[in-house]
Amino acid sequence: MTAPVSPTEGDPRDAVLAEARRLAVDALYSEKGHFEAASAWRGRTYWLGVPAALIGATAGATILADMDPAIGGSLALVGAAITALMTFLNPSERASQHHRSGVAYGVLRRALRQFIQIDVGLMDVAALRSRLSELTEKIGTLQSESLPIPSAAHKKAFKSIQGGSAEYTEQELALAGG
Repeated sequence: MTAPVSPTEGDPRDAVLAEARRLAVDALYSEKGHFEAASAWRGRTYWLGVPAALIGATAGATILADMDPAIGGSLALVGAAITALMTFLNPSERASQHHRSGVAYGVLRRALRQFIQIDVGLMDVAALRSRLSELTEKIGTLQSESLPIPSAAHKKAFKSIQGGSAEYTEQELALAGG
């Protein structure tokens, strides 16, 4: 196996590699942002679902225990409101959508890393440009199909990556872009 050829100064491969590195970094931040958003939505599932279940059970118990009907009715109303909110927001599905997007961005990021570190030494400039166009198109398609990353999730992902999260050392972060 031959080592990847390092692009020379003025080589058109430099522009291809620079763009591939930018795409890899974008994919990394999008991947982590979607995972942060998925985590937040999973938390909302529990923060809404557990109280809804407990309030509903308590409302039923107060009605069956012949307590003041206003208490049972009020609890039932609050439980129904939380349940309606969960139905409207659908936090479990949003968590799944963000998780799937995070996984897809991870797959693309690894494909870009392979492209940068391996394929560049094996392909001519025209083939490199063609492959970069394919990868760019895949990222564009994924962006159009993914939910937007909430700003709080983006900030947490940025902080995690910049802070050297457990998954990434400084060297690995440098390699994220090739």
